[in-house]
Amino acid sequence: MTNDKSLHTYLLMQPDTPATMQKIYDEAVIGEAKLTSNGFFVRLFPDAPSRPPVGVPPTIMVVEDDEVTAILIERILVNANYRVVRAANREEIAVAFNAKPDLVILDVLLPDADGFDILGRIRANGQMSTLPVLMLSCLGSLQDIMKGVKLGANGYLTKPAESKALLAAIEEVLS
Repeated sequence: MTNDKSLHTYLLMQPDTPATMQKIYDEAVIGEAKLTSNGFFVRLFPDAPSRPPVGVPPTIMVVEDDEVTAILIERILVNANYRVVRAANREEIAVAFNAKPDLVILDVLLPDADGFDILGRIRANGQMSTLPVLMLSCLGSLQDIMKGVKLGANGYLTKPAESKALLAAIEEVLS
């Protein structure tokens, strides 16, 4: 792997060989252990964008179809001095990207879309390919984490996510 390619780009470009799948599996096992121990799993990529300048609160796009959960996440983030843009479906997601988010918190199970599919589209889009994405889902099996890793998620949290774990994951990805 060359230095100018991130791990997620590298993994996406590789055929599903036994060696590649073993790397993904190994990383997912580590992710599952971290998810169990501290409530989140984060992976950093060398080409991730840098944090916005000091004084400009980062904008976080929250993609969550459950309104109560979305409101709770928004309150947590606003209290931590983040700007928030919410989306609950495919149409709202397209509009929310106009806000140029610094990070996306992405639910996997949406009424008209699959979060993994959306993640794949983000990674395939040249302008957004390095946008940090944290998956947030009630799905937390090793297979789900493997899928997120393969598609290039920067992190994975399970619902209900503790506010401390959510904020720690965001800080780790944005720092």
